[in-house]
Amino acid sequence: MEISRYWTTATILIIGASIGTYVLWRTRKNSAKNKKRKMISRIQNQEQLKLMKWESVGKVVKVFVYPVKSCKGISVESASADFRGLVHQAARDRSFIITTEKGTMITGRMVPATVLIQTTFENNILTLSYPGIEELQVDANQVEKNREIIKAVVWGEEVCGLDCGRDVSLWLEKILRRKCKLLYQADLPATRVSEHALADQCSLLRDDDHSLYADFSGYMLMTTESIANLQSKVSCKIAAEDFRPNILVEGTQKAFDEDEWQYVKMGDAVFRNIVPCQRCIFTTISAQTGKKNSDMEPLRTLKT
Repeated sequence: MEISRYWTTATILIIGASIGTYVLWRTRKNSAKNKKRKMISRIQNQEQLKLMKWESVGKVVKVFVYPVKSCKGISVESASADFRGLVHQAARDRSFIITTEKGTMITGRMVPATVLIQTTFENNILTLSYPGIEELQVDANQVEKNREIIKAVVWGEEVCGLDCGRDVSLWLEKILRRKCKLLYQADLPATRVSEHALADQCSLLRDDDHSLYADFSGYMLMTTESIANLQSKVSCKIAAEDFRPNILVEGTQKAFDEDEWQYVKMGDAVFRNIVPCQRCIFTTISAQTGKKNSDMEPLRTLKT
């Protein structure tokens, strides 16, 4: 199903290295006022990276990992990062996905209750919990041993995952009120390539930019200043968690300052700013209550 998606207070980033709670540095684009993205020169090697001039722009205050797509995220003190997304201990960002029996992804856009499903992933055991329902554990080692590969579709692209079994399907059906499956990416190849339809807007996009079950790329960054700016324009209470970022930054010069960043550096990790994140009706669902805003906020304001 095609969903209309809109610009929001976020920036999508792609990386490779390791991340912690660092002061944030960035290089600024040549023309921040130009809405059309011009071709940006890419860093080709470590020598070019050493010659780049960096400016301190803030600090990372929160890092989120979402083991199961659309379920509640985990706030962590640190995480490692590779080309597909953040990893905290054994928990890889969006490495699990809920689908219908026919393989169509199920997200909070369709079933808001998914955002209230809490997740932990320790010692290769995924634990799912939900208010009023006994928690369930999924042994990822056993899932990999069974190795029942299922095909699914994420935004029109075919993906594969390992079926996590009937027990978790029945557990999820109690909450989502529909037949479904939980799939685990595990060690299967990540074949999804970030949307080349947006290549004209994404001069830093590369052919080897892959993500697991995330909508676009493996990373999404937001700033508290941008969230505060949006909050001043809407009457409903909003939180960073409603936008499901991976990296939350504070201390920027102004709201939406992140839109002007070209490369971002955290410790030894260097990110490319690919494109402003397009958002949808998911932003109207509170991460705290799982309820949709009746006035379609803050999406209505984001569209203006």
